[in-house]
Amino acid sequence: MSWNYRVMKRKSESGEYDYGIHEVFYNEKGEVIFWTLESLVPVCPSEEGLREELHLMLKALKEETIVYEDV
Repeated sequence: MSWNYRVMKRKSESGEYDYGIHEVFYNEKGEVIFWTLESLVPVCPSEEGLREELHLMLKALKEETIVYEDV
C-alpha cells in the first residue's frame, strides 16, 4: 500500500465545491482505496519538517483532482 497527498473536491451544502489537500491511499494496483475525510493542516515539530510537508502538499497540485463522488 502507498499514499500521497492529493487535491480532492466535494460539493458543500450550498451546492458549491470545496477543495482541500487529503492523504490518499492506494492498493498494489495503484487504485484509490481510502482517504482522509477532512482536509489537512500541516503541523510539524520543526520549520524544516513543515517545509518538507508543504513541498509534498504542493506536489498534489500537479496531479488530477479527485472528486469525492468519483471514488
